[in-house]
Amino acid sequence: MRTMSTPEVSSKPADRIATDVLLWGGVVGAIGFTVVFLVEGAVRSGYDPVRLAVSYLSLGDGGWVQVATFIVTGILVLGFAVGVRRALLGGLGATGVPVAIGLAGAGLVIAGVFSTMPAFGYPPGTPDGFPSEIPATAYLHVLGALLLFGGLVAAPLLLARRLRADGARGTALGSVATAVVVLVFFGASSADPSGAPFFPTAAGLLQRVAIVAGLGWLAWLGLSLLGRRAGPSPARIGA
Repeated sequence: MRTMSTPEVSSKPADRIATDVLLWGGVVGAIGFTVVFLVEGAVRSGYDPVRLAVSYLSLGDGGWVQVATFIVTGILVLGFAVGVRRALLGGLGATGVPVAIGLAGAGLVIAGVFSTMPAFGYPPGTPDGFPSEIPATAYLHVLGALLLFGGLVAAPLLLARRLRADGARGTALGSVATAVVVLVFFGASSADPSGAPFFPTAAGLLQRVAIVAGLGWLAWLGLSLLGRRAGPSPARIGA
């Protein structure tokens, strides 16, 4: 059985500390992003977190909070991808997993820089429904979303191959399940070509399930790698 030994990026303490900082950044970013959108969704006047996607929190009064959260979290996740690459070293997924995570981080940054457009009655005073004229920035925001959720589907699937090869079949199954949840719930929260959500009364809730599952997996991965690095003997992720 092939094992994943505790990573030794470098014998230099500064290099080990740098890798740990990058990994912790991803953990903090994933948890922090979730806390911000849950709190903002609960307290924002006129905003319905069950019906509206997280992206709409970037609009209206206080929208800068969600914009900043998108960008800061994206930067932390990009750094996390570097930390994962340094921690995994070689073997299955050593390149693919960090690349997929990096795509998710880039998607967050893009979604923050290019906000979605007002629609579905938010911000308050906006007409109900989807506007007929769509600015280019809205398309870029959609690109960011696709990169984010695509990365959060691909990364668990790629890591699952490594986990299975290492004998951690239960953890591999959990990673596959995470990818399926992200894909299914993100798809269900999406819209048809006309812009009408498939489930208009629950699109926000469905999207939140996908986000929590994907970012929860990122936090788990970061904590698992940090635990392996701190352990006294070689270990496998999920062992």
